[in-house]
Amino acid sequence: MREIISSIDIGTDKIKLVVGEYLNNDFNILCALEETTIGFENYNIINEYDLIKAIKKIIDQAHRKLNFKLKKMIVNIPTYLNDFVISDATLSIKNEDLTVSSQDILKVIKNTAYNKININNELISAIPIYFRVGDNETKDPFNKKGKNISTKTVLVTATKREVYDIISIIEKCGLEVIDITSTGLVDYYNFRNDYLDSKTGIIVNIGHSKTQVSVFSKGIYINNEVLPVGGANINKDISFIYKVKRKDANILKENLALANIRRANPKEKMTLTNRAGEKLDINQYELTEIVSSRVMEILKLVKTSINHLTKKKISYIIITGGLTELKDFNISLTSLFGDTAQIGIINNLGVRNNKYSVCIGMIEYFKDKLRLRHRKYSTVGNIDSELMCNTDSKISGLNDSILGKVFGYFFDN
Repeated sequence: MREIISSIDIGTDKIKLVVGEYLNNDFNILCALEETTIGFENYNIINEYDLIKAIKKIIDQAHRKLNFKLKKMIVNIPTYLNDFVISDATLSIKNEDLTVSSQDILKVIKNTAYNKININNELISAIPIYFRVGDNETKDPFNKKGKNISTKTVLVTATKREVYDIISIIEKCGLEVIDITSTGLVDYYNFRNDYLDSKTGIIVNIGHSKTQVSVFSKGIYINNEVLPVGGANINKDISFIYKVKRKDANILKENLALANIRRANPKEKMTLTNRAGEKLDINQYELTEIVSSRVMEILKLVKTSINHLTKKKISYIIITGGLTELKDFNISLTSLFGDTAQIGIINNLGVRNNKYSVCIGMIEYFKDKLRLRHRKYSTVGNIDSELMCNTDSKISGLNDSILGKVFGYFFDN
């Protein structure tokens, strides 16, 4: 079976979609797309019809690229705040040989959430801190032997409104949700390694309108804060000062500005027409003064947030998100945080831009859950896989799946 997994991240500026395949444990990008978000601002749906139209547009683009229609998705839920609950549970092993099965792992994790979730919240993830089979602690309990299995988990939740509003939109697009995530939870999986899994650190995602600051302790997501600033604030600054459209402000930011003034060149220029119809010659140095000031403000807010979120020793700070693609962002980052902080590098063939950090992290996170259960799963059936390899096939007659349930952490069929 081909292991093909698709994810969609609905941001306030762009909708990102990634389809990837695991082949011999190597992760290959089959498709990575973005589309302008319409009808969704500041994590709120303001026009359902427009948002559905935008999602369908990117799904259709993927359809044309892959030669089959996507039907199943991991969906990221943009949340203002995640809540965290520590829980545990114990389960007796019923097998005659007292060997832990995949079903046992699923059930004991599921039991940790029983009667632990606030009535107004919805479970997004149950993250195992450790397992114990009999008297022995382990990270991988599969096929271990003992009379019982126990686990301690971190339950990650968000408000039901945030979760169900997005799921409802996805349903109306004819897609089936196989798992849900949140930004703070999944970014870590882009950069995970043995060192990070042994330390306490911070993952920061600077998005268009919000900045997510997330705390991880030994690879476990334990706290977060969402700051109401992002790349959009820079666009507003440029637009206000030069009196240009927001679209043109974004062009200036991405093509001329630097994130730090140190290497800005006043001879580097772009010519644009402002809202009054006047032509402006905008030089890199003056533009960078505006941009670098806001970048530093965002980073200082991040630093303050980190001090509020944890008193533990911070061993690493990884910054990701689209804004980190600005030239010389690393100079501003190092000047404030020193060598502890670094820009996270998305280096998958087919996707080399941090704006896809969430989508790729979603797939890596989902795959990690599959590994724990010693299972394989694909969002694409065998027929669709064959269609992808056959460019002459007719694909318009494929049926769409209708959202019947969320697999979440407990998919077990």
